[in-house]
Amino acid sequence: MDPVLLAMLVDGAVFLLFVVGVVWLLKRLRRRATEGRASDGLAIPPSGGWTELAARFATDLPPPRLLAERVSVMVGPVAWKNCVAVGVGPDALFLAVEVPLLGAMGKRPLKIPWSEIGDGGPTTLYWKAARLLVVGRPTLATVTLPGALRDELVRLGHLAG
Repeated sequence: MDPVLLAMLVDGAVFLLFVVGVVWLLKRLRRRATEGRASDGLAIPPSGGWTELAARFATDLPPPRLLAERVSVMVGPVAWKNCVAVGVGPDALFLAVEVPLLGAMGKRPLKIPWSEIGDGGPTTLYWKAARLLVVGRPTLATVTLPGALRDELVRLGHLAG
C-alpha cells in the first residue's frame, strides 16, 4: 500500500475518533446540565456550600450513631474526599469534616434535620453511583452522598426509598 494513502487513512481515522469523542463529551455535558432536577420536577438552583449550611445547621453535639468515617461527600460545588464523618440521629443527619493532621479546617459540624432534606435524584461522585440530596426549603445547598451510604439511610428509615 502506498505510504501517502496509508497516512491519509490514518489521519481520517484519527479525525473521526476526535469528532466522535467531542460529540460524546458534548452529550454528557448537556445531560449533566439538564439532570439537576428535584423529584418534584423543579430545577435545583446553584447551591451554597458548607458555610451556608453551618450558618443554619451548625452543632457542637456528637452524633448519636456514627455511620461512617472518611467518606467522600460533595457539599455544594466542593468535594470533600475521604474526610467526612457521617452520623445519624432520630431527627437529623450529622456531617463533620475530619482531615487527618488538619482537623476540621475551620468547618463546624452540621446537624441537618431530616425534614430539611429532599431527594435530588441519582448522580455520580468519583465515578461511582451517588445520590444528590437537596437541603433546605427553599434550597440552601446540595449534598451528594455515596450510593451505598444513601442506601443505608433508606434502610434505617431516615430517607424515603
